[in-house]
Formats: sequence, C-alpha cells, structure tokens
Amino acid sequence: MSDNNKTCLFSAISGTITLNGKPVANARIQRTSDKRTDESLTDENGYFSMPSIFANPIFSFMSRFIPGQFVSTQKLYIYVDGMEYLLLEGIKRNETEFTESRGKPWVITCELTDDPIRFRVDGNAFGSKCKWDAEHDKRMKILPPS
Repeated sequence: MSDNNKTCLFSAISGTITLNGKPVANARIQRTSDKRTDESLTDENGYFSMPSIFANPIFSFMSRFIPGQFVSTQKLYIYVDGMEYLLLEGIKRNETEFTESRGKPWVITCELTDDPIRFRVDGNAFGSKCKWDAEHDKRMKILPPS
C-alpha cells in the first residue's frame, strides 16, 4: 500500500514529449489503468503532468482479505496531428506509489521517433519510447547456455 493506505494503480507522472527534437505542444495525453482513463494536454514546451490513480476504497479494503497478486495494467498514449503514439505500456505489480520509478517522482522524456524498448523496473514490465531516472532490473538468464 502507499503511504496514504491506498492502492496505487498508476503513479503520478510528468514529463516532456518531443518530435524530431522539438516540443510537442497542445497534444492530448491519454492514460489508462485497468478500466480507468484520464487525459491531459502538453503545454507549449511539450510538458504534461498527471496525478496518481488510486483504486476505490472498497477494492483497497477487500484486497487485504482476498488472496491474490496485485496487477494493474498501464498505458500512456499521445495524439499528435491525427496520429496515435503509444508512449508506454506496463504492468504494475506493486500497489505502492512510484514503484515504476524506484520510489522517486516519475518524470519521463519521450522522443516520438524513438523505437520502443522492453525492460523491467523494480519488477514492473514496460515497453516504452520514454526514458526516466530509474535503473532497469538486471536481465535474468532462464536457460543455461547450450
């Protein structure tokens, strides 16, 4: 649980979006987590911010008594000149706020021409065009070398 005893589905996120190195101004950002969706706009510098999304209090209360593993899907899109770009998609496996960024505020930079990469941060799996200040988990070798 987060410090405020709520289950965090998607931590607060902010950042800057660029296209060919230039800020993407007045673009719509859409964030989804499980079945919740919210939106924001970039400013003239390509900057946006969105608050954390928390589960409703009944979910947080019931999750204390029902066994299972916490999982929250996360997607972040931007819409620019009629085009949709998937900035990041992830699976959050820890209900604490900011596990996507190892406990620090989640501040991203995204260049829309970058290819997405796949990685994990603190056990959370991501595919993203974005970068943020969190060391990626070390890759695990599952099979012995042949």
